[in-house]
Amino acid sequence: MKKIIFASLLATAGGCAHHIRPSVTEYNGDSVTIATPQHHPRHWALKAATQEADRICRKGHGKQAEHASTRKDGAAGTNYDLFLCLN
Repeated sequence: MKKIIFASLLATAGGCAHHIRPSVTEYNGDSVTIATPQHHPRHWALKAATQEADRICRKGHGKQAEHASTRKDGAAGTNYDLFLCLN
């Protein structure tokens, strides 16, 4: 029974990044800023933001997103991740 519970916890923990809804706040073709809520674990939020930035950069000019910086807004409870769209 313990093995089943442990396995289900691992499966749940591995796929939690898909519940995060990143939103594009700025895009100019060379960079994109993605907002994610701070109440999620940071590694999950950054993974979701990176996936969304990659999607936007590929769609715009066939480029790849590279994380450049993070700005944290504690009052809004939001992280703003800046990605550069590079060849």
